[in-house]
Amino acid sequence: MKIALLMINLALFGLFGWGTFQQISNQQQMNRVMADVHQHIKEAHRLTTITNQQLQPLRETADTIKQMNSKLTSTHQMLSNMNRSLNRVTASEQKIVTGLDHLNRHTSTVLSQLNSLRDQNGQLVPQATALAEQTNTENDYLKTLSRLTSISINELAELNQKFKWLSYLP
Repeated sequence: MKIALLMINLALFGLFGWGTFQQISNQQQMNRVMADVHQHIKEAHRLTTITNQQLQPLRETADTIKQMNSKLTSTHQMLSNMNRSLNRVTASEQKIVTGLDHLNRHTSTVLSQLNSLRDQNGQLVPQATALAEQTNTENDYLKTLSRLTSISINELAELNQKFKWLSYLP
C-alpha cells in the first residue's frame, strides 16, 4: 500500500509538475503576446504623435478659416446695414430732387408770369417805370435762382447716380 500511495503521490506530483510546466509555458506565451501588444502600442503612439504633428497645419488652417468666416459674417452684416442706410439716403435724395424739380417748375412759372408782368408794366404810365425796374431786378434774381436750382437738381441727380451703385452691395 505504501507503494500504491507512493505511486499515487508520484502521479500527483507529476501531474502537479505537468500543470506547473503548462502554467509556465502559458505564462511565457502570454508574456510574449503582451510584449507584442506593448510594442504595437508604442508604435501606435509614435504614429499618433507623427499624425498629430502632420495635422497641426490643418488645425491652424481650420482655425484661420473659422476666424475668416466670423469676420466675413461681420462684414456682411456691416455691408447690409450700409446698404440699408444708402437706400434710405437715396430715397431721401430722390425726394429732395423731386422737391427741387417742383420748385424749379414753380420758379419757371413765376419767371414766366414775371416776364408777362414786365411786358404789361412796359405799357403803364411813366410813373410805373421805377416799379418796372424793380420787377426786372426781381426777375433777374429769379432767373438766377432758377438756373441755380437747375444746377442743384443736376448735381443731386449726378450724386444720386454715383451712390446708386452702392445699393447693389449685399
